[in-house]
Amino acid sequence: MKERVYIATFAKNACQVARDYGYGLELNDLCISVNLDPLNRERVLARMKREIAACYGEEWFQQPESERRKVIMHGPFTELTPSAIDPRAIALMNERYDQTLAFCRELGIRDLVLHDGHIPLLYHKEWHHKRSVQFWQAFAERLPAGMTCYIENVFDDEPELLTGILDETGRDCYRICLDVGHAHCMTGKDWQVTDWIRHMGRRIGHFHIHNNDGTADQHNDVMDGSLDMEEVLRTAAAYCDADVTFTVESREAEPSARWLLAGERE
Repeated sequence: MKERVYIATFAKNACQVARDYGYGLELNDLCISVNLDPLNRERVLARMKREIAACYGEEWFQQPESERRKVIMHGPFTELTPSAIDPRAIALMNERYDQTLAFCRELGIRDLVLHDGHIPLLYHKEWHHKRSVQFWQAFAERLPAGMTCYIENVFDDEPELLTGILDETGRDCYRICLDVGHAHCMTGKDWQVTDWIRHMGRRIGHFHIHNNDGTADQHNDVMDGSLDMEEVLRTAAAYCDADVTFTVESREAEPSARWLLAGERE
């Protein structure tokens, strides 16, 4: 499993832990949209290069892209939703995503996580579905060849909204990033996290794994909460493709990294 595990860079000592345990990196530098502004671009790009080098070594940049260990980019999400009614808000979203693609091209990154942008109570699910299909179909035309975009649940209270959007969008470049911590604290009583996995199945290409007590998005260690992570991993192995990947999104990287390595989990 080691080759399919990544550490989110917002975690404490993420790069060192990833290198020590043989895990990969998911870069979080662009999550806050202001980091994409031209005044910040070179500083943020340099920081991401340092993070990659700290994990993989400087030789990563000298290797052909086809031979590099994968790096995952997490794109911006602040104030961005395809449900937006104001066309200027959609224009901002397109601008931020295009800026993100420019970072990916410069670094040779071909795996991108973006939030689905569902905001309950503000936008009805039917409206969010319609607008999301329109947005993701148009955005697919701008993705570089060979890039995979993983669309992540955040405030969704059930899995059918995201699977319905993905299925109707109908583009092979999209997979689901199932954030099990988000699902655990947001899901309705009719859905357990393992039900999400069974329902989404092979649509899932990537997981974000962290734990909480079921009341809030706490980003605890993977074993620190009321979500049974052993059962989550067993269900993922049964219902997802064998190459599905996992990013640890715990605030403390090392305890989760150690737990995943223990017992040589497959």
